[in-house]
Amino acid sequence: MNELHLQDKFLIPFFREGLGYKEVKANTVTQSLIIEEDLQAFISGTELNKKPYETLLKKYRGDEKLLLQELIELIQERIASSRNMALFINANKSISLQGIKLHLFYTGDSVIHDNALFDENIFSVVQELPYKYSYQGKQVFSFRPDIVLFVNGIYLGYSELKNNYTNQNATKNGRGKVIKDYFEAIKVYHQHIDSNTMLSDYEKQVERKDFLKVFEKAIHITTTDVGETFVIRTIADYFDEILATCREGKYDREELEKKAHSVFKPYPLLRPDVEKKDKLKELFTALYGKFFIEKEILYYNFIERDVYVNKGVKEVKNETGHLISPRPKQKFGTDKIMAKIDEFLAHEQEPDYFEKLLEKQLAGVGEAKKKELLEKRKAYSNNKNVYSLLVQYAAGFGKSNIIGWAALQLKDLRREGEYVYDKIMIVVDRLQLRSQIDSLMLNMNIDNRMYVEASNKKTFQQTLASDTRLVIVNLQKFGSVREMLDADVLQKLAMLRIVFLIDEIHRSNSGDQHEEMVSIFDELQSPFDNAAYAEASTKKNLIIGFTATPDDHTLARFGEFSGYAESEKLWRPFDSYTMKEAIEDGFILNPLKNIVPVASKMLFDLPGNLLEGFTEKEYKDAQKKQVYENRERIDAIAKYVADLLVKDVYRQIRGTGKAMLAVHSIKAAIVYQQAVTKYFKELVQQPKYAKYADAPIHVVYSAN
Repeated sequence: MNELHLQDKFLIPFFREGLGYKEVKANTVTQSLIIEEDLQAFISGTELNKKPYETLLKKYRGDEKLLLQELIELIQERIASSRNMALFINANKSISLQGIKLHLFYTGDSVIHDNALFDENIFSVVQELPYKYSYQGKQVFSFRPDIVLFVNGIYLGYSELKNNYTNQNATKNGRGKVIKDYFEAIKVYHQHIDSNTMLSDYEKQVERKDFLKVFEKAIHITTTDVGETFVIRTIADYFDEILATCREGKYDREELEKKAHSVFKPYPLLRPDVEKKDKLKELFTALYGKFFIEKEILYYNFIERDVYVNKGVKEVKNETGHLISPRPKQKFGTDKIMAKIDEFLAHEQEPDYFEKLLEKQLAGVGEAKKKELLEKRKAYSNNKNVYSLLVQYAAGFGKSNIIGWAALQLKDLRREGEYVYDKIMIVVDRLQLRSQIDSLMLNMNIDNRMYVEASNKKTFQQTLASDTRLVIVNLQKFGSVREMLDADVLQKLAMLRIVFLIDEIHRSNSGDQHEEMVSIFDELQSPFDNAAYAEASTKKNLIIGFTATPDDHTLARFGEFSGYAESEKLWRPFDSYTMKEAIEDGFILNPLKNIVPVASKMLFDLPGNLLEGFTEKEYKDAQKKQVYENRERIDAIAKYVADLLVKDVYRQIRGTGKAMLAVHSIKAAIVYQQAVTKYFKELVQQPKYAKYADAPIHVVYSAN
């Protein structure tokens, strides 16, 4: 299947018949990347626009062309000030022209209109669009993306196709083509605009936003060879580096391509073993399906800014901030969770559905083993009275963002004209996580009036009775989950459908001397397993637990069946991103690769009688705390650590990471913090280390 065959005979028909797009000829698209015919049809002929358009047209004395021209100018101005097209459409679902509101995009699952309005959106696909850019009346750049997507005449993004049969693939040639086209565009920008001393910085910026919009404003750019599909969302992050290269007269892209490949990642597959055409259908549905585009617009893109406290209230700083959008694996994981909920809802009144499903999956396993596995699963009551999903995501994956994206979608999820979930509860157990979730909500434009915090039994019961549907449950202030879910609360929950999102399923529960890890997953599920709740409930609640380190018990109770084989794990998380994957993708460093052995000598006094302890058993083992809390040992190690910080660690993490020193106890941690700080302050007096003087050194430990 060559590129044109893939495009003409398969992908374009799939866009038309499978995804509901209409095909538009390339010559109908203007240089401003707008299909004027589609935009005109949407603003003049759709339900909420007809009357306002008629009123507005009177103001223009019936001149439709002038009205459209001025609307396009306004749209272009707004696009220029938006980070990407998803943010533009989300902020401009409706737009005012001469004081009259016109809609540019209709959302689905509306309380009044359900999906009727959403179905009026016009999704279009264009093949071989010749994108040209003219400067001072002369064409200076052109390229031809294979497939370009639009909604209501407004640009969304593009895709490059590659052909395995001519030894080209998306991994190398597809990604290389996207980076090359962007590089060449910036090279032209440098030659004609950046080098023009007559232009101010502001004028250069205006030209850049217009010229490079096809790359920089796209929701995402993809490339596929049928076998694999790669996605990049943040190509604009490389603008400064490419421009600097052009200013130096160097035009080598090799190093840049290597860097870009670290974020230009393959999109995962739910069904990796199916035929290539089916793979492509799955991938292009996830990336370009109408409802998935709506998710990009409403949920998956936001600007992250620093949060500060003003008179006790958290506020977002008025700054440019940076774009947060999902990496392929993050979007895949969030979409996978949402798709599973459809299966849960479809079989909500079938308590034995998942047991029967497991029985089918165990076909071919010996009867004795099958019986043992089924009995074990039944004993756990998994997915019987309450649904559960176990998700394993390593550090560096952006778990908080996934919780935010999932919570927003769950809040808005509707079926048959009703909200599916009465409450969405984000369960956190640490103050740092609580603060992260708060900041995330602010950055996602969730006003603090849209969610409430429950920190004790009274406030928890108040949240159940309130109209606010998004709740942050701060477990740190509860004695235990059992205290929260008593008989009265369970009775109320039996009438509701609630989803619990647990930020970290393990929590510390200290005894006198040792900290025991307790699973919040277990604590939350157990109350729902009693007979009284099962009898009273009419809907099933859902618990989604996130962790980086699921143990065997948690996997056996809440995991998915992975297939039976000797010596293999039977249960796996519903979705996972392991530490190994995080290390390979460069999000965290390999802790085993850079272990630094440090000799720390301890001196012992010999007894006067060298045979003491040998004649009779008078000796005892040294206690760990005698070694690990020894002040001289701590002082020696702290001196070495401070030296390592300034000479190597801070240079390696380039000011954007954290270095962690794990120690034996809280007592040892406090002493280490004091000792490391002392030696660190001495070292930063030296001019070559002065730049690290403001680096904070904290002691962090979990509280009861």
